[in-house]
Amino acid sequence: MVLLKRILLPVAIVLIAIAVFMGLKQSKPEKTVIKKPEKVWRVTTVPISFQQISPEITLYGRIETPRKSTLKSALDADVLATSVLEGSEVNLGQLLIKLDDKDVALLLEQRDADLAEINALIDSEKERFKRDQGLLEQETQLLTLADKAVARSKKLEQSRLASQSTLDDALANKQRQMLTLKRLNYDIAEHPARVAQLNARKKRAQALLQQAEINFQRSNITAPFSGRISNLNVAVGDRIRPGDALLSLYDLENLEVRAQIPGRYISQVHQMMNQGKTLVATSYVDEQELSLRLERLSGEVKLDSGGIDGLFSIDANKKMLALGSFVELKLRLAQQDKVVALPFNALYGLNHVYRLNEGYLESVEIERIGEYTTASGAKQLLLRGETLVEGDQIISTQLPNAITGLRVEALSE
Repeated sequence: MVLLKRILLPVAIVLIAIAVFMGLKQSKPEKTVIKKPEKVWRVTTVPISFQQISPEITLYGRIETPRKSTLKSALDADVLATSVLEGSEVNLGQLLIKLDDKDVALLLEQRDADLAEINALIDSEKERFKRDQGLLEQETQLLTLADKAVARSKKLEQSRLASQSTLDDALANKQRQMLTLKRLNYDIAEHPARVAQLNARKKRAQALLQQAEINFQRSNITAPFSGRISNLNVAVGDRIRPGDALLSLYDLENLEVRAQIPGRYISQVHQMMNQGKTLVATSYVDEQELSLRLERLSGEVKLDSGGIDGLFSIDANKKMLALGSFVELKLRLAQQDKVVALPFNALYGLNHVYRLNEGYLESVEIERIGEYTTASGAKQLLLRGETLVEGDQIISTQLPNAITGLRVEALSE
């Protein structure tokens, strides 16, 4: 009996505990599930409207010029005076720097004296030739007389009327006269060669004289063209040597703007240039409008460059520009059909926008055509998309988590 109690009592306790647990479980209140509503992002939209617009692209460039000159010294001299400063505007032929010309003036006098000496030698040679020609006839006559004297001496010697010594003297006199005549003929024959040699020396002396004159003129540093001084490297009292840079200047009438044209617009630019169309750009410097024209494209593409440099000529107001100045310009391209003008906020990444489709975002790939400035001065982005339809609502609000399928609501709704 005791054994039976020991077995039944634990079983009864377990059964009672199970019954209590089941009763408590059945009596607990039911949990209500609250459905969380989907978050909706409020955005602004712009309707699609196809237009015919001439796009603009914004370019950034710098002022440069193909006519920039660095004037260098050709002499070893001291700087006596400088008549310009950096930024000064100068005219063609204007004196810029005066160098000490004492050394070159002395050399010029020496070269002039050398030329005068050679001219005197040429005149002397001409007179000598005239003299030799005059003596030739006389010397020939003397040789004839000497020949006759020898003949007489031979006859007298044969007749025993003259001694052998008399005949020898006549022969010696004839030989001396023959030598004199040969020497005279040689001098006359050598006259053209001596004149040619003197003329060659004269040309050399003239060249040295011209070089001395040029060096004398180089002591005055003048402007090779009208322009503006960009750098002045010397001051009064400086000692300069040949090859030392004195100053730099550039031509104000040949200023141009170098700006890189992005690669996606190069085909349009090439097409317009091949058709002979003028590509016009505008810029503002110190609140003044500048008109520019694309003259040519660079012949070399720089390493790691995203386009080709365009070189723009400036029509007016060139004097207000400084070499190396940064310029922002708007280049107008050819008119495009069926393009859409949207705010820049509508662009996501580089080539897509989001369309509102039944309350959800839908990504649309687009092609950027350029930019456009409205009559009010607002800047808009021009684009084209194959799947865009007239009247589509494009999101113009920048959402950090924009993705296809995101729930949105237009503010107009």
